Amino acid sequence: MRPRLSLTARVVLIVTLALAAGGAGIGWLVFRAATGQAAELFDGQLVQTAEMLVAVAHQGDMAPPKPAERQHAHDADDDAAQRGASGPREIRFGRRFRQVLVYQVWSAGPDARQLARSPHAPEEWLPAAAEGFTDARWAGGAWRFFRFERAGCIVIVGQNAEVRQRLVHEIGEHGFTPLAIGFLGVILLAWGAIALGLQPLSRLAGELRERAPDQLDPLTDRARPRELAALVAALNGLFARVARAFENERRFTADAAHELRTPLAAVAAQIQSVETAPDEATRASRLQLALAGVQRMARLVEQLLAAARLDALDSVRRESVDLAQLARDLAAERAAAALTRDVELALEAPDKLPAQVQPELMRALLRNLIDNAVRHAPAGSDVTLRLQREGDAVRLSVSDAGSGADDALMAQLGERFVRGEAMAGTTGAGLGLSIVRRIAALHGGAVDFSRAEEGGLKVTVRIEA
Repeated sequence: MRPRLSLTARVVLIVTLALAAGGAGIGWLVFRAATGQAAELFDGQLVQTAEMLVAVAHQGDMAPPKPAERQHAHDADDDAAQRGASGPREIRFGRRFRQVLVYQVWSAGPDARQLARSPHAPEEWLPAAAEGFTDARWAGGAWRFFRFERAGCIVIVGQNAEVRQRLVHEIGEHGFTPLAIGFLGVILLAWGAIALGLQPLSRLAGELRERAPDQLDPLTDRARPRELAALVAALNGLFARVARAFENERRFTADAAHELRTPLAAVAAQIQSVETAPDEATRASRLQLALAGVQRMARLVEQLLAAARLDALDSVRRESVDLAQLARDLAAERAAAALTRDVELALEAPDKLPAQVQPELMRALLRNLIDNAVRHAPAGSDVTLRLQREGDAVRLSVSDAGSGADDALMAQLGERFVRGEAMAGTTGAGLGLSIVRRIAALHGGAVDFSRAEEGGLKVTVRIEA
Protein backbone atom coordinates (compact mmCIF):
# COMPACT_ATOMS: atom_id res chain seq x y z
CA MET A 1 0.00 0.00 0.00
CA ARG A 2 1.40 3.36 -1.00
CA PRO A 3 2.14 5.74 1.89
CA ARG A 4 -0.36 8.56 2.01
CA LEU A 5 0.48 12.22 2.41
CA SER A 6 0.45 13.59 5.91
CA LEU A 7 -2.28 16.04 6.82
CA THR A 8 0.28 18.86 6.92
CA ALA A 9 1.57 18.02 3.44
CA ARG A 10 -1.98 17.69 2.14
CA VAL A 11 -3.05 21.07 3.50
CA VAL A 12 0.16 22.75 2.29
CA LEU A 13 -0.32 21.21 -1.15
CA ILE A 14 -3.90 22.45 -1.37
CA VAL A 15 -2.89 25.91 -0.14
CA THR A 16 0.04 25.97 -2.58
CA LEU A 17 -2.17 25.06 -5.51
CA ALA A 18 -4.74 27.67 -4.48
CA LEU A 19 -2.06 30.34 -4.05
CA ALA A 20 -0.41 29.30 -7.32
CA ALA A 21 -3.67 29.66 -9.20
CA GLY A 22 -4.43 32.98 -7.55
CA GLY A 23 -0.83 34.18 -7.92
CA ALA A 24 -0.75 33.24 -11.59
CA GLY A 25 -3.94 35.20 -12.19
CA ILE A 26 -2.69 38.20 -10.22
CA GLY A 27 0.72 37.98 -11.91
CA TRP A 28 -0.88 37.94 -15.33
CA LEU A 29 -2.98 40.97 -14.41
CA VAL A 30 0.08 42.77 -13.01
CA PHE A 31 2.16 41.92 -16.08
CA ARG A 32 -0.62 43.05 -18.40
CA ALA A 33 -1.14 46.28 -16.47
CA ALA A 34 2.60 46.98 -16.34
CA THR A 35 3.14 46.34 -20.04
CA GLY A 36 0.03 48.35 -20.91
CA GLN A 37 1.16 51.31 -18.83
CA ALA A 38 4.68 51.07 -20.27
CA ALA A 39 3.26 51.11 -23.79
CA GLU A 40 1.14 54.15 -22.91
CA LEU A 41 4.24 55.79 -21.45
CA PHE A 42 6.20 55.27 -24.68
CA ASP A 43 3.27 56.54 -26.73
CA GLY A 44 3.12 59.57 -24.50
CA GLN A 45 6.83 60.08 -25.09
CA LEU A 46 6.25 60.07 -28.84
CA VAL A 47 3.48 62.65 -28.47
CA GLN A 48 5.62 64.80 -26.19
CA THR A 49 8.54 64.65 -28.62
CA ALA A 50 6.29 65.63 -31.51
CA GLU A 51 4.85 68.58 -29.57
CA MET A 52 8.35 69.74 -28.65
CA LEU A 53 9.48 69.58 -32.27
CA VAL A 54 6.42 71.59 -33.38
CA ALA A 55 7.20 74.20 -30.74
CA VAL A 56 10.79 74.45 -31.90
CA ALA A 57 9.74 74.68 -35.56
CA HIS A 58 7.14 77.35 -34.72
CA GLN A 59 9.83 79.51 -33.08
CA GLY A 60 11.72 79.52 -36.39
CA ASP A 61 14.76 77.63 -35.15
CA MET A 62 14.26 75.04 -37.84
CA ALA A 63 14.86 75.99 -41.48
CA PRO A 64 16.08 74.03 -44.40
CA PRO A 65 19.88 74.42 -44.66
CA LYS A 66 21.16 76.36 -47.65
CA PRO A 67 23.46 74.60 -50.16
CA ALA A 68 26.52 76.48 -48.96
CA GLU A 69 25.65 75.70 -45.35
CA ARG A 70 25.15 72.07 -46.21
CA GLN A 71 28.55 72.01 -47.94
CA HIS A 72 30.11 73.72 -44.96
CA ALA A 73 28.51 71.19 -42.68
CA HIS A 74 29.84 68.33 -44.77
CA ASP A 75 33.28 69.83 -44.65
CA ALA A 76 33.02 70.24 -40.91
CA ASP A 77 32.00 66.59 -40.59
CA ASP A 78 34.97 65.54 -42.74
CA ASP A 79 37.30 67.62 -40.63
CA ALA A 80 35.87 66.07 -37.48
CA ALA A 81 36.30 62.62 -38.92
CA GLN A 82 39.88 63.41 -39.73
CA ARG A 83 40.46 64.74 -36.25
CA GLY A 84 39.07 61.50 -34.80
CA ALA A 85 39.08 61.74 -31.05
CA SER A 86 39.06 65.52 -31.12
CA GLY A 87 35.45 65.51 -32.47
CA PRO A 88 32.31 65.12 -30.31
CA ARG A 89 31.85 61.68 -28.78
CA GLU A 90 28.68 59.57 -28.64
CA ILE A 91 26.85 59.74 -25.34
CA ARG A 92 27.00 56.28 -23.79
CA PHE A 93 24.96 56.88 -20.63
CA GLY A 94 21.59 55.07 -20.45
CA ARG A 95 22.46 52.81 -23.36
CA ARG A 96 20.39 49.95 -21.93
CA PHE A 97 17.12 51.90 -21.96
CA ARG A 98 17.89 54.16 -24.87
CA GLN A 99 15.21 53.99 -27.54
CA VAL A 100 15.78 54.21 -31.29
CA LEU A 101 13.87 57.32 -32.38
CA VAL A 102 13.57 58.98 -35.78
CA TYR A 103 11.73 62.15 -36.63
CA GLN A 104 10.96 64.46 -39.52
CA VAL A 105 9.62 68.01 -39.54
CA TRP A 106 7.81 69.11 -42.69
CA SER A 107 6.14 72.30 -43.68
CA ALA A 108 2.41 72.01 -44.22
CA GLY A 109 0.77 72.81 -47.52
CA PRO A 110 0.84 71.59 -51.09
CA ASP A 111 4.56 72.40 -51.45
CA ALA A 112 5.65 70.58 -48.33
CA ARG A 113 9.36 70.67 -47.69
CA GLN A 114 11.46 69.02 -45.05
CA LEU A 115 12.51 71.40 -42.32
CA ALA A 116 14.44 68.98 -40.12
CA ARG A 117 15.07 65.32 -39.52
CA SER A 118 16.98 63.03 -37.21
CA PRO A 119 20.32 61.58 -38.30
CA HIS A 120 18.77 58.20 -39.21
CA ALA A 121 15.64 59.59 -40.88
CA PRO A 122 15.39 59.54 -44.69
CA GLU A 123 14.80 62.50 -46.92
CA GLU A 124 11.51 61.02 -48.15
CA TRP A 125 8.36 60.79 -46.07
CA LEU A 126 8.24 58.28 -43.25
CA PRO A 127 5.32 55.77 -43.59
CA ALA A 128 2.78 57.68 -41.51
CA ALA A 129 0.13 59.07 -43.86
CA ALA A 130 -2.62 59.72 -41.28
CA GLU A 131 -2.51 61.83 -38.17
CA GLY A 132 -2.14 59.80 -35.00
CA PHE A 133 -0.42 56.50 -34.35
CA THR A 134 0.55 54.11 -37.15
CA ASP A 135 2.24 50.69 -36.97
CA ALA A 136 4.29 49.94 -40.08
CA ARG A 137 7.37 48.16 -41.28
CA TRP A 138 10.30 50.37 -42.23
CA ALA A 139 14.04 49.90 -42.65
CA GLY A 140 13.69 46.12 -42.30
CA GLY A 141 11.86 46.20 -38.95
CA ALA A 142 8.61 47.00 -37.15
CA TRP A 143 8.09 50.65 -36.16
CA ARG A 144 5.44 52.72 -34.43
CA PHE A 145 4.95 56.24 -35.80
CA PHE A 146 3.09 59.28 -34.55
CA ARG A 147 2.09 62.07 -36.94
CA PHE A 148 1.25 65.51 -35.56
CA GLU A 149 0.13 68.60 -37.53
CA ARG A 150 0.16 72.00 -35.84
CA ALA A 151 1.11 75.59 -36.65
CA GLY A 152 1.83 74.88 -40.29
CA CYS A 153 4.19 72.01 -39.48
CA ILE A 154 3.92 68.27 -39.84
CA VAL A 155 5.96 66.25 -37.37
CA ILE A 156 6.46 62.50 -37.72
CA VAL A 157 8.15 60.68 -34.83
CA GLY A 158 8.97 57.01 -35.06
CA GLN A 159 10.10 54.43 -32.54
CA ASN A 160 11.55 50.98 -33.17
CA ALA A 161 8.79 48.56 -32.12
CA GLU A 162 11.13 45.67 -31.39
CA VAL A 163 13.23 47.70 -28.98
CA ARG A 164 10.05 49.17 -27.56
CA GLN A 165 8.47 45.72 -27.06
CA ARG A 166 11.62 44.40 -25.45
CA LEU A 167 11.67 47.25 -22.98
CA VAL A 168 7.94 46.85 -22.27
CA HIS A 169 8.34 43.14 -21.51
CA GLU A 170 11.41 43.78 -19.41
CA ILE A 171 9.49 46.29 -17.33
CA GLY A 172 6.64 43.78 -16.97
CA GLU A 173 9.03 41.01 -15.98
CA HIS A 174 10.69 43.25 -13.40
CA GLY A 175 7.25 43.90 -11.94
CA PHE A 176 6.41 40.18 -11.91
CA THR A 177 9.68 38.96 -10.36
CA PRO A 178 9.08 40.40 -6.85
CA LEU A 179 5.62 38.87 -6.94
CA ALA A 180 7.05 35.42 -7.70
CA ILE A 181 9.67 35.75 -4.97
CA GLY A 182 6.98 36.89 -2.54
CA PHE A 183 4.85 33.90 -3.54
CA LEU A 184 7.66 31.48 -2.62
CA GLY A 185 8.07 33.25 0.69
CA VAL A 186 4.35 32.98 1.38
CA ILE A 187 4.47 29.22 0.66
CA LEU A 188 7.30 28.75 3.17
CA LEU A 189 5.48 30.82 5.77
CA ALA A 190 2.28 28.87 5.10
CA TRP A 191 4.12 25.57 5.57
CA GLY A 192 5.45 26.69 8.93
CA ALA A 193 2.14 28.19 10.03
CA ILE A 194 0.17 25.07 9.09
CA ALA A 195 2.67 22.79 10.82
CA LEU A 196 2.44 24.96 13.92
CA GLY A 197 -1.35 25.04 13.75
CA LEU A 198 -1.57 21.23 13.48
CA GLN A 199 0.57 20.58 16.54
CA PRO A 200 -2.51 20.01 18.76
CA LEU A 201 -3.55 17.23 16.39
CA SER A 202 -0.10 15.65 16.66
CA ARG A 203 -0.30 15.83 20.45
CA LEU A 204 -3.73 14.17 20.37
CA ALA A 205 -2.35 11.40 18.15
CA GLY A 206 0.46 10.90 20.65
CA GLU A 207 -2.04 10.59 23.52
CA LEU A 208 -4.02 7.96 21.63
CA ARG A 209 -0.85 6.11 20.61
CA GLU A 210 0.27 5.78 24.24
CA ARG A 211 -3.07 4.36 25.41
CA ALA A 212 -3.36 0.72 26.38
CA PRO A 213 -5.98 -1.38 24.51
CA ASP A 214 -8.19 -1.62 27.61
CA GLN A 215 -7.81 2.05 28.62
CA LEU A 216 -11.26 3.44 27.86
CA ASP A 217 -11.41 6.37 30.27
CA PRO A 218 -12.21 9.76 28.63
CA LEU A 219 -9.47 11.97 27.25
CA THR A 220 -8.45 14.86 29.46
CA ASP A 221 -10.56 17.97 29.01
CA ARG A 222 -7.70 20.37 28.31
CA ALA A 223 -7.95 23.52 26.21
CA ARG A 224 -8.12 22.40 22.58
CA PRO A 225 -9.08 24.05 19.29
CA ARG A 226 -12.78 23.94 18.46
CA GLU A 227 -12.41 21.29 15.74
CA LEU A 228 -10.34 19.03 18.00
CA ALA A 229 -12.74 19.59 20.88
CA ALA A 230 -15.52 18.10 18.75
CA LEU A 231 -13.24 15.19 17.79
CA VAL A 232 -12.27 14.57 21.41
CA ALA A 233 -15.94 14.64 22.43
CA ALA A 234 -16.73 12.07 19.72
CA LEU A 235 -13.80 9.89 20.85
CA ASN A 236 -14.92 10.09 24.47
CA GLY A 237 -18.40 9.07 23.38
CA LEU A 238 -16.91 6.14 21.47
CA PHE A 239 -14.82 5.11 24.50
CA ALA A 240 -17.96 5.23 26.67
CA ARG A 241 -19.93 3.08 24.21
CA VAL A 242 -17.10 0.56 23.89
CA ALA A 243 -16.76 0.44 27.69
CA ARG A 244 -20.51 -0.22 28.02
CA ALA A 245 -20.30 -2.87 25.32
CA PHE A 246 -17.41 -4.59 27.11
CA GLU A 247 -19.29 -4.41 30.39
CA ASN A 248 -22.43 -5.83 28.76
CA GLU A 249 -20.40 -8.65 27.23
CA ARG A 250 -18.76 -9.48 30.56
CA ARG A 251 -22.13 -9.46 32.30
CA PHE A 252 -23.72 -11.39 29.47
CA THR A 253 -21.01 -14.04 29.61
CA ALA A 254 -21.33 -14.38 33.37
CA ASP A 255 -25.14 -14.56 33.25
CA ALA A 256 -25.07 -17.02 30.36
CA ALA A 257 -22.65 -19.25 32.23
CA HIS A 258 -24.93 -19.15 35.26
CA GLU A 259 -28.07 -19.83 33.22
CA LEU A 260 -26.44 -22.79 31.45
CA ARG A 261 -24.95 -24.18 34.65
CA THR A 262 -28.37 -24.57 36.30
CA PRO A 263 -30.09 -26.67 33.60
CA LEU A 264 -26.91 -28.69 33.07
CA ALA A 265 -26.81 -29.57 36.76
CA ALA A 266 -30.52 -30.42 36.69
CA VAL A 267 -30.13 -32.66 33.63
CA ALA A 268 -27.15 -34.41 35.22
CA ALA A 269 -29.12 -34.96 38.43
CA GLN A 270 -32.13 -36.35 36.56
CA ILE A 271 -29.98 -38.72 34.52
CA GLN A 272 -28.19 -39.94 37.65
CA SER A 273 -31.50 -40.49 39.42
CA VAL A 274 -32.67 -42.74 36.58
CA GLU A 275 -30.30 -45.47 37.81
CA THR A 276 -31.89 -45.47 41.25
CA ALA A 277 -35.50 -45.38 40.01
CA PRO A 278 -37.57 -48.06 41.75
CA ASP A 279 -39.71 -48.84 38.72
CA GLU A 280 -40.12 -48.19 35.03
CA ALA A 281 -42.68 -45.44 35.48
CA THR A 282 -40.37 -43.43 37.74
CA ARG A 283 -37.50 -43.98 35.34
CA ALA A 284 -39.60 -42.68 32.42
CA SER A 285 -40.73 -39.66 34.43
CA ARG A 286 -37.18 -38.73 35.33
CA LEU A 287 -36.03 -39.17 31.71
CA GLN A 288 -38.86 -36.88 30.68
CA LEU A 289 -37.63 -34.25 33.13
CA ALA A 290 -34.09 -34.61 31.78
CA LEU A 291 -35.39 -34.19 28.22
CA ALA A 292 -37.23 -31.02 29.28
CA GLY A 293 -33.98 -29.70 30.74
CA VAL A 294 -32.15 -30.40 27.48
CA GLN A 295 -34.89 -28.64 25.53
CA ARG A 296 -34.59 -25.65 27.82
CA MET A 297 -30.85 -25.54 27.24
CA ALA A 298 -31.37 -25.79 23.49
CA ARG A 299 -33.78 -22.86 23.59
CA LEU A 300 -31.38 -20.89 25.78
CA VAL A 301 -28.47 -21.51 23.41
CA GLU A 302 -30.65 -20.53 20.45
CA GLN A 303 -31.62 -17.27 22.14
CA LEU A 304 -28.03 -16.57 23.16
CA LEU A 305 -26.91 -16.97 19.56
CA ALA A 306 -29.77 -14.76 18.35
CA ALA A 307 -28.86 -12.06 20.89
CA ALA A 308 -25.19 -12.23 19.86
CA ARG A 309 -26.09 -11.88 16.18
CA LEU A 310 -28.34 -8.90 16.90
CA ASP A 311 -25.63 -7.20 18.96
CA ALA A 312 -23.28 -7.40 15.97
CA LEU A 313 -25.74 -5.53 13.72
CA ASP A 314 -25.70 -1.76 13.31
CA SER A 315 -28.49 -1.60 10.73
CA VAL A 316 -30.79 -3.89 8.77
CA ARG A 317 -31.72 -4.12 5.11
CA ARG A 318 -35.44 -3.57 4.79
CA GLU A 319 -37.92 -4.79 2.22
CA SER A 320 -41.65 -4.50 1.72
CA VAL A 321 -43.55 -7.02 3.89
CA ASP A 322 -47.23 -7.49 4.69
CA LEU A 323 -47.07 -7.55 8.48
CA ALA A 324 -50.72 -8.60 8.76
CA GLN A 325 -50.11 -11.74 6.71
CA LEU A 326 -46.86 -12.42 8.56
CA ALA A 327 -48.72 -12.19 11.88
CA ARG A 328 -51.50 -14.54 10.65
CA ASP A 329 -48.95 -17.12 9.51
CA LEU A 330 -47.06 -16.94 12.79
CA ALA A 331 -50.26 -17.09 14.89
CA ALA A 332 -51.34 -20.22 13.03
CA GLU A 333 -47.89 -21.72 13.58
CA ARG A 334 -47.85 -21.03 17.36
CA ALA A 335 -51.53 -21.91 17.92
CA ALA A 336 -50.74 -25.57 18.60
CA ALA A 337 -48.25 -24.70 21.34
CA ALA A 338 -50.82 -22.35 22.89
CA LEU A 339 -53.50 -25.05 22.91
CA THR A 340 -51.21 -27.42 24.79
CA ARG A 341 -51.29 -24.87 27.64
CA ASP A 342 -55.05 -24.33 27.22
CA VAL A 343 -54.45 -20.78 25.99
CA GLU A 344 -56.36 -19.24 23.10
CA LEU A 345 -54.38 -17.05 20.70
CA ALA A 346 -56.34 -14.15 19.11
CA LEU A 347 -55.24 -11.78 16.34
CA GLU A 348 -56.61 -8.30 15.65
CA ALA A 349 -55.12 -6.84 12.43
CA PRO A 350 -56.24 -5.18 9.18
CA ASP A 351 -56.46 -7.22 5.99
CA LYS A 352 -53.16 -5.76 4.78
CA LEU A 353 -50.47 -3.87 6.60
CA PRO A 354 -47.47 -3.22 4.26
CA ALA A 355 -44.27 -2.03 5.91
CA GLN A 356 -40.57 -1.71 5.13
CA VAL A 357 -38.93 -4.12 7.59
CA GLN A 358 -36.50 -6.99 7.77
CA PRO A 359 -38.85 -10.02 7.49
CA GLU A 360 -36.81 -12.58 9.45
CA LEU A 361 -36.20 -10.20 12.31
CA MET A 362 -39.89 -9.23 12.43
CA ARG A 363 -40.80 -12.90 12.49
CA ALA A 364 -38.42 -13.41 15.43
CA LEU A 365 -39.90 -10.37 17.20
CA LEU A 366 -43.49 -11.61 16.87
CA ARG A 367 -42.54 -15.19 17.80
CA ASN A 368 -40.77 -14.04 20.99
CA LEU A 369 -43.71 -11.82 21.97
CA ILE A 370 -46.26 -14.62 21.40
CA ASP A 371 -44.18 -17.32 23.12
CA ASN A 372 -43.49 -15.06 26.11
CA ALA A 373 -47.18 -14.25 26.52
CA VAL A 374 -48.32 -17.86 26.08
CA ARG A 375 -45.71 -19.07 28.55
CA HIS A 376 -46.91 -16.72 31.31
CA ALA A 377 -50.65 -16.79 30.60
CA PRO A 378 -52.76 -18.93 32.95
CA ALA A 379 -54.71 -21.89 31.58
CA GLY A 380 -58.08 -21.01 30.13
CA SER A 381 -57.08 -17.38 29.31
CA ASP A 382 -56.50 -15.50 26.07
CA VAL A 383 -53.41 -13.95 24.47
CA THR A 384 -54.22 -11.13 22.05
CA LEU A 385 -51.92 -9.87 19.27
CA ARG A 386 -52.91 -6.50 17.79
CA LEU A 387 -51.43 -4.68 14.76
CA GLN A 388 -52.34 -1.22 13.45
CA ARG A 389 -50.79 1.66 11.50
CA GLU A 390 -50.08 5.03 13.10
CA GLY A 391 -48.99 7.48 10.40
CA ASP A 392 -45.59 6.38 9.11
CA ALA A 393 -45.19 3.89 11.96
CA VAL A 394 -46.63 0.49 12.84
CA ARG A 395 -47.86 -0.30 16.34
CA LEU A 396 -48.16 -3.90 17.51
CA SER A 397 -48.89 -5.22 20.97
CA VAL A 398 -49.30 -8.53 22.79
CA SER A 399 -51.27 -8.80 26.05
CA ASP A 400 -52.03 -11.68 28.36
CA ALA A 401 -54.03 -12.36 31.50
CA GLY A 402 -51.13 -13.50 33.64
CA SER A 403 -49.90 -12.11 36.93
CA GLY A 404 -48.14 -9.20 35.24
CA ALA A 405 -45.25 -7.34 36.87
CA ASP A 406 -44.87 -4.73 39.56
CA ASP A 407 -43.41 -1.27 38.86
CA ALA A 408 -39.88 -2.23 39.88
CA LEU A 409 -39.85 -5.25 37.59
CA MET A 410 -41.57 -3.28 34.80
CA ALA A 411 -38.63 -0.86 34.74
CA GLN A 412 -36.18 -3.76 34.25
CA LEU A 413 -38.05 -5.69 31.60
CA GLY A 414 -36.17 -5.90 28.33
CA GLU A 415 -32.82 -6.40 30.06
CA ARG A 416 -31.11 -9.74 29.59
CA PHE A 417 -31.89 -12.52 32.08
CA VAL A 418 -34.46 -10.40 33.96
CA ARG A 419 -37.28 -12.62 35.28
CA GLY A 420 -39.75 -11.89 38.07
CA GLU A 421 -40.73 -14.14 40.91
CA ALA A 422 -43.95 -15.06 39.15
CA MET A 423 -41.90 -16.27 36.21
CA ALA A 424 -39.57 -18.44 38.24
CA GLY A 425 -41.54 -21.55 37.53
CA THR A 426 -41.50 -21.07 33.76
CA THR A 427 -38.96 -22.36 31.25
CA GLY A 428 -37.86 -18.95 29.99
CA ALA A 429 -34.38 -17.54 30.42
CA GLY A 430 -35.18 -13.82 30.36
CA LEU A 431 -33.84 -13.26 26.84
CA GLY A 432 -37.01 -13.03 24.76
CA LEU A 433 -37.95 -9.45 25.61
CA SER A 434 -34.35 -8.25 25.27
CA ILE A 435 -34.32 -9.71 21.73
CA VAL A 436 -37.61 -7.91 21.01
CA ARG A 437 -36.20 -4.60 22.20
CA ARG A 438 -33.02 -5.02 20.13
CA ILE A 439 -34.98 -5.80 16.95
CA ALA A 440 -37.22 -2.78 17.55
CA ALA A 441 -34.16 -0.56 18.01
CA LEU A 442 -32.68 -1.81 14.71
CA HIS A 443 -35.93 -0.69 13.04
CA GLY A 444 -35.82 2.74 14.67
CA GLY A 445 -38.50 1.83 17.20
CA ALA A 446 -39.03 1.32 20.91
CA VAL A 447 -40.72 -1.09 23.32
CA ASP A 448 -43.10 -0.12 26.09
CA PHE A 449 -44.30 -2.31 28.99
CA SER A 450 -47.59 -1.70 30.77
CA ARG A 451 -50.42 -3.52 32.54
CA ALA A 452 -52.94 -5.13 30.20
CA GLU A 453 -56.70 -4.77 30.53
CA GLU A 454 -56.83 -8.53 31.08
CA GLY A 455 -54.66 -8.02 34.17
CA GLY A 456 -51.39 -9.36 32.84
CA LEU A 457 -48.52 -7.78 30.94
CA LYS A 458 -48.91 -5.75 27.77
CA VAL A 459 -45.88 -5.32 25.51
CA THR A 460 -46.22 -2.57 22.88
CA VAL A 461 -43.73 -2.18 20.02
CA ARG A 462 -43.74 0.87 17.75
CA ILE A 463 -41.42 0.81 14.72
CA GLU A 464 -40.76 3.19 11.83
CA ALA A 465 -42.11 1.32 8.81
